[in-house]
Amino acid sequence: MVKPMEHVFIPHDLPEFFKIYYPEICYPQLRIPPAFLKFFNGDIPSIAVLEDLAARSWKVAVEKNDYDLFFKGGWPDFVQENNLEFGEFLTFSYAGNSKFYVKIYGKNGSLKQDVIPIKEPELVPLDEENAQEKAIVARPADQTLNGSGHLVASVTSFEVVIMASHLKRARMNFPATFGNRYRYSKREQPLVATLQVGSASWPVNVLSNDRLEIRKGIRKFIRDNALRVGDVCRFKLIDEEKFILKVRIMR
Repeated sequence: MVKPMEHVFIPHDLPEFFKIYYPEICYPQLRIPPAFLKFFNGDIPSIAVLEDLAARSWKVAVEKNDYDLFFKGGWPDFVQENNLEFGEFLTFSYAGNSKFYVKIYGKNGSLKQDVIPIKEPELVPLDEENAQEKAIVARPADQTLNGSGHLVASVTSFEVVIMASHLKRARMNFPATFGNRYRYSKREQPLVATLQVGSASWPVNVLSNDRLEIRKGIRKFIRDNALRVGDVCRFKLIDEEKFILKVRIMR
């Protein structure tokens, strides 16, 4: 990996701890070592700011569970936007005033190259109470131009804007451009699909009626990824035989 230009100077005398990223342990929360708590001097922040070498920052909630402290709310955003992978090495340097500087090292031991975030799609405000179910689907994620210059929607990739109905009903419909390709060939029994975010995965049941609809399992996916109204989920089918969809979440 190419070493990024360091835009942020980190003093060498700051208290520091490190973590090796294991998804089973470090997602969707990260434990702060108990021995590090003394550096808060009794003033434990409720919100911490994580800043990388490129001066990008993330706000994460600091929550107590029994006798341990965790980076929790907002931590999944940090994981996803930095594409953290199994075995990568992170250092956290505490600058005081609830601020941590973070360095991320790849498995080859060098600093990870800066990740360029994907530009979020422009969303049109919706009247939530009158919005139709089909209106929650945003522009397909990988539209292409045909010979006449018109956009053609891909059947393997799409985006869904999270609405209050998703959170309340714990259901999610696939758009017709995607669902029509698969629903007719599937059995009457629920189809088991896998949703992947980073290195974590969630099995879900997909019903095939007049459209494909995720039901069982989607509530846990929503909860574990702290989805909120207005978030955008970008789905990409990466294994048609096993029906595995890679999901990128944009806040």
